[in-house]
Amino acid sequence: MALKAAYDIRCSCGAAFTGDVYEYVFAEHDPDLKDSILSGEFNRMTCPSCGHGLPIESRYLYRDEKNRLCVWVCGKEEEPKREELEKELIEKSGRVEFHYMDGGDPGRKLLVFGREALIGLLLKEDPSLRKRESGCLKKNPAVRLIMEGRGDAGYLLLRGKKIRVCMPLRYPGDPAGPAAGPEAVKKWMRHYTFGLNIHNPYSSFLTRRLKSEWERIREEEPPGGSGNEFDDFAESWARSRIDSKGFKARYPARSRYFDGLRGFSVPRKVRSLRVGRPR
Repeated sequence: MALKAAYDIRCSCGAAFTGDVYEYVFAEHDPDLKDSILSGEFNRMTCPSCGHGLPIESRYLYRDEKNRLCVWVCGKEEEPKREELEKELIEKSGRVEFHYMDGGDPGRKLLVFGREALIGLLLKEDPSLRKRESGCLKKNPAVRLIMEGRGDAGYLLLRGKKIRVCMPLRYPGDPAGPAAGPEAVKKWMRHYTFGLNIHNPYSSFLTRRLKSEWERIREEEPPGGSGNEFDDFAESWARSRIDSKGFKARYPARSRYFDGLRGFSVPRKVRSLRVGRPR
């Protein structure tokens, strides 16, 4: 049932080759491909010249009959064009005649950006996947990966039975705050990682009540430039630990909320791993 097309691919080593890239996945009929999406091996090519693995970031359509999902998955870099793509891709999928085996309604047509966003959606909309993976995602240790000599801050890696997700650790680069020297950066990253480990789109430890309260507080005291609610949570957590007085003066409601979470128990441990820059 899966559909693929030939793509011209160029590796960073300079070699060019042609590879078959999947553009359509029907979850019930392509379970191995669904598993490869969860693990991060989907549309991953090996360069015949240097042997380097290349993840191909092309658009594809993910279909799930059981849960009535029709999801266009685009690259993360395309998110600024969300409104344009919603019109283009949702209308495009509406012109395609899909046939589910049970003859039922084809379901919702959705748009996400990146594999991680698709996994976050599936954990909400696919009960069997959530039941199988949620416990492992919360119990298996997370890994804080820091790339030595790189400009990026690092990543937090989560692992379930089949799911592998990678979340970037964001550093605000504020010279008046946590950016004042290497030790301050390390302190910031430690607190930010802990906040992201508490609340993220794949395995949040917040109760329903605490999530609802966090949503209310974000409306009452909007973030100052943070992205989604999870990045906002991690950044606010770090700021509240690094500059408690300053944070309280600017965000009193957020400060009270985080004070209530002091001593919050998170069973998932975070292990730190540093990787040297490739030669």
